[in-house]
Amino acid sequence: MKQKTIVYANTIDWDHPLQQRPHHIMKLFSENGYKVYYVNQNKRTDKVRDRINDNLEVYYDFDVFCRRVPEVDIYFSSWSFRYVDLDKLKAKVVVYDSLDNFEQNEPEEINMIKRADILFTTANTLYDVRKEQHDNIEIVRNGCFAEFVNKEYAIPADLKPFKDSGKPIILFSGAMAYWCDLELVEKVAKKYQVIVVGMPWAIEKMPEGVHYLGKKNYNELQAYYHHCDVNLLPFKRCQVADFSNPIKMYEAMVHGKPTVAMDIPEVSHYPDVVLSSGTHDEFLNNVEYALQLSKSQTFGELAKSTARQNTWLHRFQQMDTVINKYIFENGIPL
Repeated sequence: MKQKTIVYANTIDWDHPLQQRPHHIMKLFSENGYKVYYVNQNKRTDKVRDRINDNLEVYYDFDVFCRRVPEVDIYFSSWSFRYVDLDKLKAKVVVYDSLDNFEQNEPEEINMIKRADILFTTANTLYDVRKEQHDNIEIVRNGCFAEFVNKEYAIPADLKPFKDSGKPIILFSGAMAYWCDLELVEKVAKKYQVIVVGMPWAIEKMPEGVHYLGKKNYNELQAYYHHCDVNLLPFKRCQVADFSNPIKMYEAMVHGKPTVAMDIPEVSHYPDVVLSSGTHDEFLNNVEYALQLSKSQTFGELAKSTARQNTWLHRFQQMDTVINKYIFENGIPL
């Protein structure tokens, strides 16, 4: 059987410090029989490509890639603005992984959706919008890696003073952005030791009282989850949050940690391991309750079991099934 080729292009660089859904999914495609071409958004002139593994190559210029590989079996995108790529590249199947719902991007969304043969979404709310726009759509939520379960991690040097203080560690990881409730984070920081790892994005400054330890790569981040007591998802009820399926809650599950969140829709799928909060006061009370849960071996095992049921491998397998079904039913020659 011919090896299927797939390209993911022009959205987030392969070596971006915040490893996200595209990195995890494309790596799994490469480990499960596909030839994967990952094209960075930011161009480089000093090199053409890097080989990550036998089936995964990273290119640094889309035009150069198109000259070398003018046709692929599958074009896979998670950014609606990239519909223009399809004017430069031939693809037998177009997959659009719709991750957001920004009103200002609706014209680009429509253009990409019209070009797509298969549509994936990450959340029920997003599915409800997109099913009115496309008839071949599937929810594929975010996930985690089961291999991190029960792995031991040394305490990172910059976290050690906080660990040595004997106070609980309340963790926020990822982008501290405008969709985060900064007032709520400050309230938590007045009562507890709040550690932030990640990066500020479109905010004037970090919330008062938090301890900011900077950006961490994906592998480094695991140690911070491992040594924290509670994970925070302090998102506002807004368009960004309401259409999101936060990766952070899955990553906390891997390490047996409870997550405290505001009541955005997608956290309701995991009520046993994610504490949903309707108000600031309820959020603060849930942090206190989560600290009790974090000491429970029973809870820790429940969280890890939930993680094992929601891995990136499961998500890849969902996508692979949908793609192969479409190819078979439409008699697409590969």
